[in-house]
Amino acid sequence: MKTIQYSIVMKIRNFILWLAIVLPGVCEASAEHLVILTTNDLHSVITPDVDGRGGVLRRKVLFDSVRVAEKNVIRIDAGDAVQGTVYFSEFGGEVEYKMMDLLGYDMNITGNHEFDNGIEALAKYYKNLKSTAISSNYDFSGTLLEGMFEPYVIKEYAGKKIGFMGINLNPSGMIVGANYRGLAFSDIVETANAVAKMLKNEKGVDFVVMISHIGYDSYSDSRPSDVDVIGNSTDIDLVIGGHSHTRIDPARKKPEWLVANKEGRMIPVTQTGNQGKNVGLIDIDLSNFEVDYRLLPVDKRYDSRINYPEIEDYLKPFMQRVDSLMNNEIAVSAKEMPRGMGALSNWVCDAALQISSQLSGLDLDCSIMNKGGIRQPMPKGSVSEGLINAMFPFDNRLQILELTGDQLLRSLEAMVKRGGDITSGNLLVTYNADRKMLSAKLNGKKIIPTKKYKVATLDYIANGGDYMFPMKEGKTLFLDNVKVSVRYLAYIKELTRQGKVIDASDELRMKKVD
Repeated sequence: MKTIQYSIVMKIRNFILWLAIVLPGVCEASAEHLVILTTNDLHSVITPDVDGRGGVLRRKVLFDSVRVAEKNVIRIDAGDAVQGTVYFSEFGGEVEYKMMDLLGYDMNITGNHEFDNGIEALAKYYKNLKSTAISSNYDFSGTLLEGMFEPYVIKEYAGKKIGFMGINLNPSGMIVGANYRGLAFSDIVETANAVAKMLKNEKGVDFVVMISHIGYDSYSDSRPSDVDVIGNSTDIDLVIGGHSHTRIDPARKKPEWLVANKEGRMIPVTQTGNQGKNVGLIDIDLSNFEVDYRLLPVDKRYDSRINYPEIEDYLKPFMQRVDSLMNNEIAVSAKEMPRGMGALSNWVCDAALQISSQLSGLDLDCSIMNKGGIRQPMPKGSVSEGLINAMFPFDNRLQILELTGDQLLRSLEAMVKRGGDITSGNLLVTYNADRKMLSAKLNGKKIIPTKKYKVATLDYIANGGDYMFPMKEGKTLFLDNVKVSVRYLAYIKELTRQGKVIDASDELRMKKVD
């Protein structure tokens, strides 16, 4: 009966809060609730995307509306605020971190992409960031980031203490080694449990919030997820997550937003998806710590209330530069190609094989890339210079490795454990529902463990990125000295000169079978 009564109360409260957001000024603030507004994996999306969702000005309207309706409001970002559009590839984070301040974020944690330009570049922005940066399992002593992070934060509302801690992913296999040199990483589960226990038993905290950038669930044996942490914990009461781009929506039921902890208590685990298309609203009743959570779409409903001259004036010169790149057509695409497995990934990997062969003069066997390195979809029709820069924003280089068949097979197995990734058209792999590789054929033949193969890839993957540790055992035959985006731009322009369009098949080259 208590659960039903609470559900009814929250539905009424949610309706009143919705009115306050859509029709500001219609209700008064409540002092006995804490409302947390959350984002994660914004990935440098400043203006609405091609689907008309997101945008910092709309998010600002939403934030301000909730702050009018509620007395106790915190704004939190769970990492990867940067990387993915021309705003980052052109300006290196200047726009994104300024927006974090102008939108009034109270706390944030780093994702892996905050390190894409290295610790020195990150420290340049974090030293002036108004938002409190938290990390409980990264130690930056001796680096330029030393002193810029808190291990935890305690805030008090209505006489209740709320503790916030930050849990970051293991950088090994996810971040380029040179970009986090000097950072000391502590085990995720051990640290999360130790800090949560300390907050409750020593600091007298009533409710512990874990802000994390480790992903909702595991797709690799190399790291634990939010679900894993909660399953091994007793003192964490709420998770605000990121990294896996999971859209956790209680209205959809799956993925589950309530996860059983070690004692069987159901813990709210939240995440908003990515690119700022949604804001998470977490409502904590401070009288009994009941939690309500939902997603608020960031869309055109807020456009009529945008009136932020300071933000618009700041953005204007950056937007002009981005628009000039996005309007410079260099090619035509035969069809729309979404990110992920399929035509775009196939085209990228086949192009890498051709470009690498031309640059090195070597006769190559195959190519391996990562779908995570492709940050934008390919539209049908006009393709701009800005789009290609945003599609390949990382400071990666093409690299050719000599791998034994055994090393190649183990690399493919690592890809399968992540749910599959990108291979050239002559390299076909099948795996089962348990992510166990069933077959791997190159040019229709089995890969011979003792034979040597020449494989085109990225330096990030060659150095073990995306948990491709077997690739580190290979011998380097060629390493380019030019950013991969520059190579793709030249390749695309040559296609256009020849009167060709960008096109590829949708075939799955790494395929799950029954």
